[in-house]
Amino acid sequence: MRLPNPLLPLLLLISAHHAEAAELLPAKINGLDEALTLYVQSAIDLPESRGKGISISEGRLSYYLSNINTLVENTLEPLGYYHVTVSNRVERQQQRVQIIIDVQLGEPVKVTDSAITVTGAASKDRFIGFWLEGFEPAKGDIFNHGEYEENKASITQALLDRGYFDQRNPIHLVQVTRATNSANIELEWDSGQRYRYGAVRFEGHQFEPGLLEKLVNFEQGKPYSQPQINRLQESLSKLNYFSSINIVPDLDNKADGVVPILVNLTQGKRSNYNASGRYGTETGLGVEFGLERRWLNRRGHKMNYDIAWAQNEQSFATVYRIPAFAWLDGWYGFGLQARNEQYLNSPSRYVEAFANRSGELRNWSLLASVNVRRERFDQFIPNNDNQALPIDLYTSTVYAEFNAITRSNTEINYPTEGSAWYYQARVGYEFEASDAPFVQAYVKNKRVYSLNGKSRLLLRSELGAIASNNFNLFPPSLRFYAGGDQSLRGYSFKEIGDYVDGLNLGGRYLAIASVEYEYRLLPEWAIAGFIDAGDAFDVDPNVNIGAGMGARWRSPIGPVRIDVAYGFNGPEPGFALHFTIGSDL
Repeated sequence: MRLPNPLLPLLLLISAHHAEAAELLPAKINGLDEALTLYVQSAIDLPESRGKGISISEGRLSYYLSNINTLVENTLEPLGYYHVTVSNRVERQQQRVQIIIDVQLGEPVKVTDSAITVTGAASKDRFIGFWLEGFEPAKGDIFNHGEYEENKASITQALLDRGYFDQRNPIHLVQVTRATNSANIELEWDSGQRYRYGAVRFEGHQFEPGLLEKLVNFEQGKPYSQPQINRLQESLSKLNYFSSINIVPDLDNKADGVVPILVNLTQGKRSNYNASGRYGTETGLGVEFGLERRWLNRRGHKMNYDIAWAQNEQSFATVYRIPAFAWLDGWYGFGLQARNEQYLNSPSRYVEAFANRSGELRNWSLLASVNVRRERFDQFIPNNDNQALPIDLYTSTVYAEFNAITRSNTEINYPTEGSAWYYQARVGYEFEASDAPFVQAYVKNKRVYSLNGKSRLLLRSELGAIASNNFNLFPPSLRFYAGGDQSLRGYSFKEIGDYVDGLNLGGRYLAIASVEYEYRLLPEWAIAGFIDAGDAFDVDPNVNIGAGMGARWRSPIGPVRIDVAYGFNGPEPGFALHFTIGSDL
């Protein structure tokens, strides 16, 4: 009988110990700058690259170590680093292990010669010339494979966007010489002819012939340009008739330098319903319901209904819209709205009929309308001579109104640079109580500045004025007020105005300024601090100041802002909570 080896238990224990899983910490990379380090970490994609330690066997660790050097070298070569030296080692602290990767980049390969040309009709196209001049990597740059392929594809796409549908790329050559760390680029495109617009054919809709054709913003026989196609796509999308829109050049039927344009449409749902609940510190608890008939007939007419009820505010509006595509993309609108506002310090109720014309002109959104409004005052309204006017006073006004909005920004949901201008002008006549003409003007500007990669400065200013021979009888709903989420934070809606005996009569003039600093903590979250100041006044202005802080969330439905602000002036100084959703511009 053979006795067991006394060392066998110890050997089994050591073997079992090495078979146990170790905790692999995130790899450490030495020798690279921050950008290259992040790029390599993403490319090698070790399971711990998500920032947390993971459990790993010794066998799996050995597999990583045997392959990681080659993986790093292959990752850096497309960036122009062909002479990379990589070594790795492991540091252990009990059951925790970390892979240390040491990298020496060596001399990069640089572009020493670059010949990029276009022959054919595009050789005299200045737009294509700009792309050629800006090709990267340029002479003297590190030869980055991805950058090269991206720029090459961009020129190909630019040719297609300009209507060179027969374009070819017969020469696409890169010679890399490792010994001299040099790369020579030779590229040539044969553009062929530039095609012109042919007939535009719309398919997949129910409307009468000729309606959608009015939206076409280019003429047959003119040179093809993709931005004009994109503009047509945008115009059709704004109609809200269709669930899908696909506009393509009909290349199968191109001939003699002419290409037809095919517009494939899919009709959307005819009716759109919406219902929601809401709460406001001034309006109270309420509900809202809306119905949109996206088209009523083959002529493309529309109709909207909206009704809202809250404790202190009720409203109803309906608009009938007729396509007006021949001159500007837009609509003729005919509508009726009624509103009852029973706010504590500025009650009013009115009914209004209107006819308007909307349109888009370049980057301007325009609206011109004629309005007739009858409004009732629900309180005694004193005049400047302290003579009380009758209770339940009515005013009736007819006025023309013009609105214009223009925006320039880098991004709709989260602009880092940009501005927006809002203009409004009214000219009218009060023909029941005062027989007084009036002129009203209002302008607002909003600007966004990027201070660095993580912060923004947001500025806002508003100015308004009313000229009237009898301002006491001017409709209260058309006067200027300040306070609220998008006016003076720290004050409630319509809290700021000219007060007489506790009643807010609004203001003949308006002046508001706002400064806000925002710092981004996470990609989707930021904090902000702000100061708002301004007044709505009749004769003598009073600077009402509100200051506070807030949180910003880039939500899927748009920017969400939550602010807590303190109003230092006004009738009731104190804190106010503000919540808004929508674009910064």
